[in-house]
Amino acid sequence: MKQSRILVADDDPIVIRFLSAILRDEGYDVITATDGEKALQVIQKAQPDLVILDLVMPFRDGFEICHQIKASPQTSNAAVIVLSMKEKEQDVVRAFAVGADDYVRKPFNALELVARVRKLLSKDRVQA
Repeated sequence: MKQSRILVADDDPIVIRFLSAILRDEGYDVITATDGEKALQVIQKAQPDLVILDLVMPFRDGFEICHQIKASPQTSNAAVIVLSMKEKEQDVVRAFAVGADDYVRKPFNALELVARVRKLLSKDRVQA
């Protein structure tokens, strides 16, 4: 069975290290990006199965990245979990409007996030 590849895109190195360790322990292939521009480059090159995406990052924000992931035929099947401190209703609604599959607020529960990752990567997930 193919190991699922996950991109963790966040400008906070502590979040990246923490999530990378947890997800690798769960058996996922984890790649990282620390800004929006690098995230888009990694997405095009590595074509991850799932992206965990912060909304506030240098160069390009998570809304734009999510929109580009979902708009491209090469990456549109990638699941996107937005992981953000933004908790205003309009931010959550906007994230879903640009294609996010899930929205998790920081600070987050690691076990809950892993469960959400598993659900989105499950074989039962309907491909568009």
